[in-house]
Amino acid sequence: MIQVGLEAKQEENPELLDAVAGLCNGIHRGLCCGILTGAACLLSLYDKKKAASFMIPMLVDWFEMTYTQTYEGITCEDILDQNSMNRLSRCPKILEETIIKCRELLAGYGYAL
Repeated sequence: MIQVGLEAKQEENPELLDAVAGLCNGIHRGLCCGILTGAACLLSLYDKKKAASFMIPMLVDWFEMTYTQTYEGITCEDILDQNSMNRLSRCPKILEETIIKCRELLAGYGYAL
């Protein structure tokens, strides 16, 4: 998620990418989906105040509503349904849809992703 934002801003920050890698796979414990936490970081990369006050809460509401219906929750465990092979089919779709949602949220505040 952060790589998408950095590319859109034409910036490089390998240290930031290394830091947010800790969010992958539900903080490497199957907890809250790393796509969601990474998307929250992405929004903050653009505008931390508006992200905290408006965009992240809207993102989380959307993410919960969208993926709880499909996977009965938003943790990696819920999404993968105890089958790591589901990552190959489910995560790319969730990533794509979440990037689209981030674009919408950012556009609402005058930012392009």
